[in-house]
Amino acid sequence: MLYIVILLMIIGLIGSFIPGLPGNGLIFISTLGYGIFTKFEKISIGFIVFFGVLTILAFVFDYVASMLGAKKFGATKPGIIGGILGGIVGFFVLNILGLLMGQFVGTCIGEWYYGKELKDSMKSGIGTIIGYILGVVVNTTIGLTMIGIFLLKVLR
Repeated sequence: MLYIVILLMIIGLIGSFIPGLPGNGLIFISTLGYGIFTKFEKISIGFIVFFGVLTILAFVFDYVASMLGAKKFGATKPGIIGGILGGIVGFFVLNILGLLMGQFVGTCIGEWYYGKELKDSMKSGIGTIIGYILGVVVNTTIGLTMIGIFLLKVLR
């Protein structure tokens, strides 16, 4: 059982980078499943609640970081929508590199369509990338923290 939980946690950690894969939510669900399966012998309900709070914080921060990064650099709603769509298309074409390039190009196209000059559109695209990277860093940090705490508790 522990090996399955660790595997799911690793997939969750990878999900911090790759949209479409569950991230910290999978780490949380894995921990909850382990607790239920072992009748909470090594981890308590309070521990699960703490992980739930961390998971919610990671989700909220991820959303806020992307939006603030885009807004800080002047992105409009069409630019943000373009960034989301471009990121999805880019991911399926070129994986992680495509995700970043797609977000940038999608934001630029959305901003340009909205009537912004190319220079301002590119500035918004850069903001989208900065927000995404900041979100990945925070999500990865929270994920690694959750996995580390879990392993310390369970392997003791």
